[in-house]
Amino acid sequence: MTTGKLASLKLEHDPGREMFVDYAGKKLEIVDRQTGTVLPVEVFVTILPDSHYTYVEACRSQKREDFIACCSHALRFYGGVPKAIVSDNLKSAVTRASRYEPVVNRTFKDFARHYTL
Repeated sequence: MTTGKLASLKLEHDPGREMFVDYAGKKLEIVDRQTGTVLPVEVFVTILPDSHYTYVEACRSQKREDFIACCSHALRFYGGVPKAIVSDNLKSAVTRASRYEPVVNRTFKDFARHYTL
């Protein structure tokens, strides 16, 4: 028998510890003002969970190059680098998805090393 109550959990986040990254589920479209061409775009989203400070960018694809560029733009926007960038097993970030031990691709590792040195 159910009581009609939903369970909830409040997660605690330390400032500057994590930046969560993902793409919004649905593509949007933008119109090129010069040609009138309608272009589909992905919506890249990051959030700093402690403050809920959010960065959103439209980009051409979820390919690795676009993903890395968007992450770089987000870090510039925030004006700093978190201890960890957390993705939801995005193909552009991981080679092998796993709930417990995903394999991060080399390009994303190199990107992270660049910002941590």
